[in-house]
Amino acid sequence: MTIYDKALKILKSYPMCDFCLGRQFSNVSTGTTNKHRGSVIKDFIALSLSEDTIEKSLSELQILSTSNNNLAKNTLKRKGILPENSRKCYICQDTLTKQTESIIQAILPEVENYEFETFLIGTSLPKEFLEREKNLKEEYNVTQTEYLKQEFNRLIGGKVGDLLSKETDFKSPDIVIETSPLTSTIDLKIKSLYIYGRYRKYLRTLPQTRWPCWKCKGRGCDECNHTGKKHQESVEELVEYEALKLTNGYKGVLHGAGREDIDALMLGTGRPFVLEIVNPKVRTIDLLELEESTNEYGKGKIDVSKYRWSSKDELRDLKSAAETTKKKYRALVVFEQSVSEKQINEIEKFFQNRPIDQRTPQRVSHRRSDLVRKKMVFSVQCTRIDETHIEAIITCDGGCYVKELISGDNDRTKPSISEVIGIEATCKELDVLEIQDGSIKA
Repeated sequence: MTIYDKALKILKSYPMCDFCLGRQFSNVSTGTTNKHRGSVIKDFIALSLSEDTIEKSLSELQILSTSNNNLAKNTLKRKGILPENSRKCYICQDTLTKQTESIIQAILPEVENYEFETFLIGTSLPKEFLEREKNLKEEYNVTQTEYLKQEFNRLIGGKVGDLLSKETDFKSPDIVIETSPLTSTIDLKIKSLYIYGRYRKYLRTLPQTRWPCWKCKGRGCDECNHTGKKHQESVEELVEYEALKLTNGYKGVLHGAGREDIDALMLGTGRPFVLEIVNPKVRTIDLLELEESTNEYGKGKIDVSKYRWSSKDELRDLKSAAETTKKKYRALVVFEQSVSEKQINEIEKFFQNRPIDQRTPQRVSHRRSDLVRKKMVFSVQCTRIDETHIEAIITCDGGCYVKELISGDNDRTKPSISEVIGIEATCKELDVLEIQDGSIKA
């Protein structure tokens, strides 16, 4: 069947706008638009019928006139026949013809307050539009077609790009502009900003991330003095504060390479993290300035270093590597009774490249799966403080529960320091001294 025959057969069954007719044959020729292609096909059919006066030809010209073809309408008028009124396009209900400009005008004020260089248009269409398109393709065996969503996205994206001098990016755009042609509503999805850094923490009362009140779940109650927080500050909030001021973002999310207990200090070169700025309006900022202002704001509580731009992919790598990264801790260990030099030496000798099994500790069992984790303790170096206290420098796998390595946690961690020398031990203080970061570029 020729394009002429197939196009006429489609139009006899369904009124079609130029866009939607042209899309049914979009791969037939290049270097033109679907609108132009559809118009040319209709004009070609109208021209081939224009000299005929037989009833069939006049009927087919009327069919073209209902699909808003001016050449068919004028031909009928010349023959003294009143053209029938145009009907809405079967597939898009004339939204391609009438709505694209209103959508573009709705987009412009929505994006004017955002800094961005790249964008992508997404279109949400009623299910019935897509079903009609699918039915027509199957009914007429149309294989050389472009989908309706693609047409909308290209039409709107091309004009928005020209008006704003911005580029379309299909892989990682700064903004995705979701449109609804029937309602001209706009929904913006803003690409987060990602900043890599390291933080050190100097308070034993500071959690890594926001800690909502357990009673009200963050809504505010008497228990939390109507703040919605169990702890009024966190590393996350101290790190995000200046970043949100500079980017005019909605919130910051701190993604750490693991986490320390609230009562543990984070020292040494700091813990690697990626700060995600959600819904930023400003994307171009000076990271050195941000680092300095963050350190001034968090003075005495935290500091940050090594700021540079990061990505969502690096965030994933950082999180996944946290469990396999070597970490070094300083622990102040208190024994229930005096320990001898022999027993201290026994601890050091025993925990040389020693595998251990750790069942989820009782203190975190309410929020962690009850699993047995296999970890490696690479070394424990002990310095006596007095008869019942030692300082232990412990190097182990990331994700190792160091407090339980010391106490045994009622035999949930085996072996433990308590078990090895037969004296109960507890961790009085814990500091993180070093986190190796081999999987993340410095």
